Amino acid sequence: MFHRAYATAARNSNPVRHSEYKLHAWPKGKAPSPHDIFNLSADDCKNRLSYDRAVRATYQKLVKMYHPDLAASKDIMDDDGKLVSAAQKKKRFLDIQSAYEVLKNSRNRQAYAKSQTTTWDDYKRGQTGSFDAYQNEWQMPTVEKYSYTNDPKFWQAGSWEDYYQMRYGRSAPTQEEWEKNKWSILWKVLAAAAVVVSLQVMLALEKTNEFNRQTRLMNLRANAELSDSYSNYDEGLSRFQRIRRFLLYRRSGLVDRDTDGTKMAENEILTKYAQDQLKKM
Repeated sequence: MFHRAYATAARNSNPVRHSEYKLHAWPKGKAPSPHDIFNLSADDCKNRLSYDRAVRATYQKLVKMYHPDLAASKDIMDDDGKLVSAAQKKKRFLDIQSAYEVLKNSRNRQAYAKSQTTTWDDYKRGQTGSFDAYQNEWQMPTVEKYSYTNDPKFWQAGSWEDYYQMRYGRSAPTQEEWEKNKWSILWKVLAAAAVVVSLQVMLALEKTNEFNRQTRLMNLRANAELSDSYSNYDEGLSRFQRIRRFLLYRRSGLVDRDTDGTKMAENEILTKYAQDQLKKM
């Protein structure tokens, strides 16, 4: 007969403490807040980047200590000398996960801070749901936004009129009201469309004028460059002046253009050319 054997981690006989993981002691209260679990004050949020790094670093240390796969192989002892039971380890790990979801980014932290200050005074008369449904908007920072589907009235609505009353806090419009207001609605839609079309036309005209302006500037630059080429860039039109300009532009591309030797060589070329021209006369 064969028996199946499973690999299990050997239990560490020596209990471990938070200090061995460079962690603070676990909070004493029965329901510690996320800030208590991570030993971070809400005032520390002023420097967001350093706060996020501190949250991640503390979270990694807590997970190494309380993750079920790792905590099962070791005994954990609190600072008061009591061993942490398996149920307490599991609960603490879940609390760590929930606290990390709250503190891991500024958006969730702001939502959590709002949930701690939500009172009856914040529940305005225009709200259609219960106060508990309204408060859930801020008590659950991991959700995107308060959804009306969380309101029991959404599931109790028996008709479209009930749903409209729940959703918008007023009675649904009747067929007579639609007929009465259809022309005003049509005029409003047409007015909005006219404004949008006018803005689009103005934008198209502005882009056309800008294109024409850029085209004129390009033509002016081309004419200026052509005129400069005809006047030899103000260097004169004689052969001697052209040679002088050629040597000047040639020297501007050399590494040793500012040395006296290069300038003297150019002067010698120009002097020799001038002497040759005098001999021909």
